[in-house]
Amino acid sequence: MKFLAARKAEQNLAAVDPWTAVHVAAGLAAGLMEIRLRWAFAASVAYEIVEQVAERRAWGQRLFEVHAPESGPNVVVDLIALVAGHRLGRLWNRT
Repeated sequence: MKFLAARKAEQNLAAVDPWTAVHVAAGLAAGLMEIRLRWAFAASVAYEIVEQVAERRAWGQRLFEVHAPESGPNVVVDLIALVAGHRLGRLWNRT
């Protein structure tokens, strides 16, 4: 397993891929809007579940342009990225 995806084909197989930045941004937006972490995290977990289900089917692989569902480490890193972004947003609001 790779830590960092360097090519599209490695997207769901590495722990960190370009979509990790999207999770940070989503967390940042939620933190800036003062959305509670539990709600932002719950929404992110729900999305990851839907994505796992979809990426196990041909239509989902076409939709997300992937060849396999996200690896466990990728899901964990995405959730951590969301929390980190949320914390940054809340920190910004305190300044």
